[in-house]
Amino acid sequence: MAECERCGRKAKLTLVEIEGAQMYLCPDCSRYGKVVQRREEPPPQRKVSAPRPKQPRRPDVLSREKELAQDYPRRIQRGREKLGLSREELGRKINERVSVIAKLEHGEMHPPDSLVKKLEKTLGIELMEDVEEVHISSSASSTGMTLADFIVRKK
Repeated sequence: MAECERCGRKAKLTLVEIEGAQMYLCPDCSRYGKVVQRREEPPPQRKVSAPRPKQPRRPDVLSREKELAQDYPRRIQRGREKLGLSREELGRKINERVSVIAKLEHGEMHPPDSLVKKLEKTLGIELMEDVEEVHISSSASSTGMTLADFIVRKK
């Protein structure tokens, strides 16, 4: 038994036309339209949409060789002031809102890579810096760390 396309009830379905749309309906719901076929038909299969074109993969965050500098807000502000630009003028040059420039200079927003590139090119500054590799040597026993290793006990 298949499901009615109107109420979802499992029953023998009939192809019915309601306001120009053809639907497979149960006997109760088929009274609302004009019967096209009396015999039971399986509900039509849904069309599978065409596959989307593959978009280029974004680089993995963990495999980056450079990262945003800690003092990027100050670098942006200094670069802007060095060129004698107001926030409005800088916003017009890089096609961004003044509020975005203000948030960047206050450190309230981390810029996406595309904005970092625009700022570096326009202001003549470096916002990305090399990542230092950190090697952690394990001095823990072979059993590894447990929650007890992190708990600070009060005496």
